Amino acid sequence: MANANITKKELAKSLKRLASERLFEHVTVGDIVKECGVNRQTFYYHFSDKYELLDWIYYNETFVPLTADISFGNWDEKLYELLQIMRKHKAFYMNTIKCSDNFFEEYLLKMLTTLFETAVEDLDVRGQLTPEKKRLAAKIFAYGLTGVVIEWAMGGMKADEKVLSENMKELVENIERLSYYIYQYKNNLITGTELRATLPDLPETLPKTDT
Repeated sequence: MANANITKKELAKSLKRLASERLFEHVTVGDIVKECGVNRQTFYYHFSDKYELLDWIYYNETFVPLTADISFGNWDEKLYELLQIMRKHKAFYMNTIKCSDNFFEEYLLKMLTTLFETAVEDLDVRGQLTPEKKRLAAKIFAYGLTGVVIEWAMGGMKADEKVLSENMKELVENIERLSYYIYQYKNNLITGTELRATLPDLPETLPKTDT
């Protein structure tokens, strides 16, 4: 097993080097084994194709370390770590995400969906939401954040990853809190006064807009 893991890691390193130089779709198994110094039989003993190898890289080198102790209290820190990893290997991620059968997007979506399911459960202290509504709320947040990360990566990773992760956390927390209070108001669990108390103070004079 130890030797097998070493071989997988070497194949992974080879693919990462190659995919940092050109699009993933232009990298072949032949290129990978040549770069790694092994034969095709060795490659196919461990992986069925280059997509499975990429899947292994995403899962073992990116998502497993980040999700080991992730929680709603630290997800922004974990997201920041993910964005840092992506920036460190910028060319590899940009060249693989766009043509990798959505492996990366699927892993990120699963991770965030699970996370937000826990968050929604914690917010619903009175048990007012049905399981279906909880899952829907979690998916909405997860899809939104996944889209932001993918767009950030495909756009050249221009925004600062620390600022991006902090802004995303603040936005999600505010939306979740407000959504839950609105739900309580609609179901006569809180008054309009209590709902307004949850909203931020507006300036006394709103800025004029051009007409």
